[in-house]
Amino acid sequence: MNIHEAINIIKEQASLCEQNREKFDLPDISDAKVIINDLPNQGADLLHREYKIFLADGENIHIDYHSKDKCRVFQINPDRSVISVKCSQPELNFDDYWDEKY
Repeated sequence: MNIHEAINIIKEQASLCEQNREKFDLPDISDAKVIINDLPNQGADLLHREYKIFLADGENIHIDYHSKDKCRVFQINPDRSVISVKCSQPELNFDDYWDEKY
């Protein structure tokens, strides 16, 4: 799998999560080494996770994902997912966000 295919899979997953208002979960990226780290929560973070993806051809992708509580005191608003994707080909970098279910 090349980096363009991997980025497209990640974008499709983010789009599906947005449509279903779900938290992001990394889909299977074939022929890649994946490292998943749960990072300390800061501020309104409910979940802070990073994915490091190393493709067989030497390319790499870094995903920084947050699920944030938009309203700490009273849960009136849905939580918000925020994703930032950076890779060894900067023109493929992207950010996205969406509201999660109540």
